[in-house]
Order: sequence, then structure tokens, then C-alpha cells
Amino acid sequence: MWTFIKLVFLASLCYFPIVLPNVLRRKSHSLDFRYRQLRKAVKFIFPALKIDFHLHHEEMLHTNEPFLIVSNHHSYLDPFLMIYLMDHPVRFVAKKEIRSYPIFGDATASIDALFLDRKNIRSQIKTLHSMKESMARKETRWVIYPEGTRNKTYSNPMLPFKAGSFKHAMESKTTILPMVAYGFHRPLNPKIRMKRYPVQIDFLDPITPKMYEGKTSQEVADMVQSLIQARSYQMIEDDKQLVKALTSQKRKS
Repeated sequence: MWTFIKLVFLASLCYFPIVLPNVLRRKSHSLDFRYRQLRKAVKFIFPALKIDFHLHHEEMLHTNEPFLIVSNHHSYLDPFLMIYLMDHPVRFVAKKEIRSYPIFGDATASIDALFLDRKNIRSQIKTLHSMKESMARKETRWVIYPEGTRNKTYSNPMLPFKAGSFKHAMESKTTILPMVAYGFHRPLNPKIRMKRYPVQIDFLDPITPKMYEGKTSQEVADMVQSLIQARSYQMIEDDKQLVKALTSQKRKS
């Protein structure tokens, strides 16, 4: 609980000098500028989470190739993890309810996130069409969580990946970059208390348009889910050793 309170306090400190001006000046400041400003705020806040990162294929963090990044989803802070890691701007597709969250809703809106109304099919189609047009123009990278909501079971199998998450990337011939994360659910869980929290992140091999040519969006969704699920299970096993090592260090200190 203390970590959550500290996180909210630090986020509040960043709201008026960074987040709110980003929202109010979206038309006058470029996405690059607004993203850099928000990333400064995220980098200021994240040390409070006491995370030990274990990154694999780190080179993918520094490219500005316009991927569609698809990832498993455990924490409502997952988009800010992506901002913390990535140098170049990323945009998000998020559920409409996120927009009303204090501070965090404005933060995601400030970098041109798109918000899906899951109760309005016509609105969803329009929103995803906007993402498709952006991907066709190769403007920036997009991030989507194809489970559609947070998987709160963490170690259990992922929720089914939604075919619609891949449809517009395929139509715009965008390369898909699978990302896998494990451990980021722990820092804000009041039932888990650790001196440091190991978080593993891996970028799998990109899936190019040639690789998914001739496949349906459901086939691609199933393929990507299988790849991410297999790597996630590996991470869960590796996590046991990481936690054991941290526990050993704590005893020695």
C-alpha cells in the first residue's frame, strides 16, 4: 500500500508541470516532444517501484521501426512500463474507462492514445480504423494488449487473443513485434512485499508481412499467443531463481 501511495504522490507532482500542459497543447506540440516530456515524468516515478529489470533482446528498445507491439497484460501500469523502456514514441489502444482515471488517463491521452468503447461496435471500428491509417502512414509504433483486459491470474494461461487486435496491422502490412513481460504485477500488490521486484521483459522475433501472408487474423492471433505463452511459462520458471537470489541477498545484508 505504501508503494501505491508513493506512486500517486510522485505522479501528482508531475501532473501540473508535465501531464496537463501536454494534454492542453496537443495541437501545438509534436508527439515527439510530448512523449519526451511524459517519459521524463515516468522515469522520475519508476524508481519508487523498486524494480530490477531483466531485459532480453534490448536492441528492440531503441529502434523507431513502426511495429505493432503486442504483449501480455498483467498490470494497469503496463503502458507506462513501455514508455519507461522505449526511446521513441509509442501510442496505445486502451479501453475507454482508462481515459477517466485521474492523472493516468490524461497521461495516456497526452501522447495520442486511442480509447475503445467496448459497448459501441461502430465506435470501435472507427477507432481501430484510425490506428490502421496511422500504421499505413508508418508514423510511429503502436502497442495493443490482445487479451483485451488484464489477466489477474498471472501464472495461469493467458486469456484468448482477440483476432481484431491483428486485423488492421495485417491490412496495413505492419510488422508485428511480440513482447513478453513477467513480474510487473508485484510492485503494487499489497500482499507481496520484497526489497526489490524482478521484472523480466523479452522481445521475440518480429513477424513480418511475408510471414503472415495468406493467414487469417485469427490464425495470426493464435500463433502470436502460442509464442508469447511459451516464453511466459519460461519466465515463470526463471522467476523462481530470480526471487531466490534476491531473498538470499536480503539474508546476507
